[in-house]
Amino acid sequence: MQIVQSVQAARVPAAESRCVLCSGSNRRRLFMKRGWTFVRCAGCGLISVRPLPTAEALRAHVEQSYQDSTYAVYAAAEAIRAGIARHRMEIVAPMAPPGPWLEVGCATGALLAAARRAGFNAEGLDVSAFSVARARAEGLIVHHRAVEDFVPMQRYAVVAAFDVIEHLPDPIAFVERVGTWLEPGGLFVLTLPNAASALAVLMGRFWFQYWVPDHVHYFAPTTIGRLLAHGGFERVATRSARKALTLNYAVERLRVSNPRQARLLSVIMPVVPRRLRMRAWPVPVGEMLVTAWRRAAAPARDAPSGRRA
Repeated sequence: MQIVQSVQAARVPAAESRCVLCSGSNRRRLFMKRGWTFVRCAGCGLISVRPLPTAEALRAHVEQSYQDSTYAVYAAAEAIRAGIARHRMEIVAPMAPPGPWLEVGCATGALLAAARRAGFNAEGLDVSAFSVARARAEGLIVHHRAVEDFVPMQRYAVVAAFDVIEHLPDPIAFVERVGTWLEPGGLFVLTLPNAASALAVLMGRFWFQYWVPDHVHYFAPTTIGRLLAHGGFERVATRSARKALTLNYAVERLRVSNPRQARLLSVIMPVVPRRLRMRAWPVPVGEMLVTAWRRAAAPARDAPSGRRA
C-alpha cells in the first residue's frame, strides 16, 4: 500500500491532465479503485487514471515490485513466461520482415530467448535493474535504459512491446520514438489490455486489468488504432490474445491485483487435482495483440538478415 501511495503522490501537474490521445478536457468519471479515479475521455474514448503518475514514479515502482510484490511472482514463474513467449513467437515470427529485433520492456528475457532459439537477432530494453541482470545472466543482450534515454546503434525490422504501453504516462511519445527505431516497412507488435473486451465489460471495475498504479491507460481497438496512426503506422490489425496460465499462477497474481477474486478461487483450489492446477490453460484475460507497420515513405535500405547463418 505504501508503494501505491508514493506513486499516487507523484503526479503530473493539473494543467497537463488533458487526454494524452486527443488533448480533450471533457471526461466522464467511471469509478474509483484503490484510491484512483478512472475516467473516460468524451472525445476519443480512452480510459485513464487520475491523478496520472509521473514516469519517474512509475519506474521506481516497477523496480520495487520486481523485488517484493507483483512482478516477483511473474519473474519466478519461468515455465509460464516461456510458454507465453513461445505462443507470441508463433504469431509474430511468420510475419516478421528480415532484420534485427528489439523488445521494449523485455523483463527477464523470456521472449528474447525464444527469438534467439528461433534464429533471430534479438536484443532487449528494460528499466528494471533487477530484470536486466537476470536477462544478462542468461547471455542475452539487454540495454538498461528508459525509452526516452535509449539511442539505438541501428534500425530494427521488428520492435515488440508486450504488456508495456498501458504502463506509460505518455504513449504518444513512445509510439513516435518507436517509429524512429524501425526500418521503413518495419513491424511494430504490441499486447495490451482491451478495455472493450467482453471480459472487461462483464467484470467492470473488478476486471483485474484495471490494475493501479501499474496500468495508467486502457485502450480499445479504436483508440490504439488512433494512437498508432498518429505515430506514422499503417495496416493496424488487432486480434484477441490469450495467455497460457496455470491455476496456481493465476491465484498468486490475483492475490496482488484482485484479492477478492483470489479468495474465491482459493476456496475451490483444494478440490482441484494437482495435475489440473499445474496444467497451463489458454486463458482469455481480455488482452489484444496488435500489429502495425511503419509507413514506407522512403525505400528501405538493405537490412541485415535477422536469421543467423
